Amino acid sequence: MYSILVADDERWIRKGIIKMIDAEKLEIGEIYEADNITSALSQFELHKPDIILSDVIFPTENGCDFCEQVFSIKPETRIVMISAFDNFEFARRSIKYQAVDYLLKPVSKEQLNQVISQCIEQIKRQSEKDNHAVSQYLKNSMEEETEKTSEEEIENIMKRMKSNLTEKYTLTELAAECCLSEVYFSSLFKKVSGMSPMNYLAHIRIEKACELISSTNWRMVKIANYVGYADYQYFTKVFKKETGKTPGEYKETIRKEFDND
Repeated sequence: MYSILVADDERWIRKGIIKMIDAEKLEIGEIYEADNITSALSQFELHKPDIILSDVIFPTENGCDFCEQVFSIKPETRIVMISAFDNFEFARRSIKYQAVDYLLKPVSKEQLNQVISQCIEQIKRQSEKDNHAVSQYLKNSMEEETEKTSEEEIENIMKRMKSNLTEKYTLTELAAECCLSEVYFSSLFKKVSGMSPMNYLAHIRIEKACELISSTNWRMVKIANYVGYADYQYFTKVFKKETGKTPGEYKETIRKEFDND
């Protein structure tokens, strides 16, 4: 339901305007009235009506000044100025403060209800825009929060990979663990780590293998098993892809560096 404030210093005109309003058809719930600008401003601040129908000329006040005050308080209010004078300056000022229309007295019932309907349509469109904006904001906030949570889950998975190199990991299982699609999980994982999930796993496994080759006398097969590769040939293939050398070549490079020291 919508509300209207009718402001006019002449009672018979004010009551006539109110009587012409097709309240039921236009879904108007409340109609307030005022006979001067001071009273109109008071009513406006109290009730915050959706639509204002205001005369322009009052005995000691100007309706355009009221229009300006309304705009400063609640700019989304729909305002219709009604005047007996076809005055360009009044019309210009009304438009400046987003008045929907500037009607000349006497106003017909059809004309009045048509402009009120126009005001309501504008209110509805603005409300839809506002609701869409709010919905989009909430959606974005939820997506950001979801992404933040997912990134934390991925960081936990990365920590688990480092501490459990021999565990068997699949993209399907990791994505399901985070309740994400495989595509989105891979994209988010790359955002966090800079690599795809399987490339990251290979990287940390070979990184650990290099550390063991440099610090122990373990056989290469044992090192391969330790970092999660039961197939030594496959381990050698992955190792060379990561380092540019076979495990044996890497060990020889480390030995020579040690001898030179």
